[in-house]
Amino acid sequence: MTKEKYVELRKKRLREREERFRREKERIRKLKEKEQILRLKKWTELVARRREIEKPLLEKTRLEKERQEKAKDALCGVKKALEKIERKASIYAPETMKKINEMRMDADKSFESVDYEKTVKLSHEITELLENARLEALKKPEKKEKRREEEGKYFYCVIPCDEEKSFGQIGVNSEEVYTIPYRDIAAVVSNSPMMDYEMTEDNIRRHEAVLRQVMENHTVVPAEFGTTTKNEKVLGRLLTKAYEPTRECLRLVDNMVELGVKVVLNGDIVFADPEKRKEYASDILASLSTIAKQTVAGDLFSDRLILNASFLVNKEDINTFSNEVMSLQEKYPMLKLLYSGPWAPYNFVYIKIGAEGMETTKK
Repeated sequence: MTKEKYVELRKKRLREREERFRREKERIRKLKEKEQILRLKKWTELVARRREIEKPLLEKTRLEKERQEKAKDALCGVKKALEKIERKASIYAPETMKKINEMRMDADKSFESVDYEKTVKLSHEITELLENARLEALKKPEKKEKRREEEGKYFYCVIPCDEEKSFGQIGVNSEEVYTIPYRDIAAVVSNSPMMDYEMTEDNIRRHEAVLRQVMENHTVVPAEFGTTTKNEKVLGRLLTKAYEPTRECLRLVDNMVELGVKVVLNGDIVFADPEKRKEYASDILASLSTIAKQTVAGDLFSDRLILNASFLVNKEDINTFSNEVMSLQEKYPMLKLLYSGPWAPYNFVYIKIGAEGMETTKK
């Protein structure tokens, strides 16, 4: 074979091989395209199938969001309606407002627990009650106000408050307890004839119950048990004249309550040494006085009583004071610590109405 023929044959084989490579490459390309088309088709089918599956879920989510927004709007509507009439309705329709507040709490809990249908239902019921309360508040309030102004007042205490407020039908003789404001203080009263109230168990319990409820959210300067005034006008004049000393008393006992501790000999134990009694009493008094803002020692009206004291304590320190009483009881097992309260701070500030008008006393 000549060299020329060999070269020609070689070139021919190279061309054939290149053609085979080209055809193979084209075949692979087409296979890939076909595979991609199949994958795209499968992916499209999968997406379509997933959409079909998710469609009811998305619809459910959309409806749930709509219910949530509806419930939220209903609660906002209740809040706005309540803000418009709450002050008057609390005075003239306290029972209705109490029910409304309870239903509001239920509606808030229903919203938090994702029970939106119940939330909307309660909101509609609250709205109806609010309308009833509004109508009740508008029903001849002037007549009620006039009656209030003319009737006598049973005087419980003074609080820092610049608005009319009702505490409900909790007063002596089951009368409504409410405020008569003057500037930034208010007398807490209920309607009552001018009379001398006997210190019966029921009267004392009612009087103390009012003070306890008022003390939950307010600082109080208590009035003497059974204090009454002729009418609102008279009480207003008394508040005006005694405004500054009353404010001073309120500052003194701001956020404070009175706690009482009596210490008696336990069982048949007798201390022959009077110095020993004084030593124990002084230690207990000193320990508790470190927590209290002020301390007042009372009379020892029994031979077995070695300490009778009242302590003015910040509300935040009540637990600390109680724990200290328990510690002292463990320290002195031969003694019995009688712990009471919280009370209105009678032994530190109080109001008395006499011939000279309203007197405020502080210790």
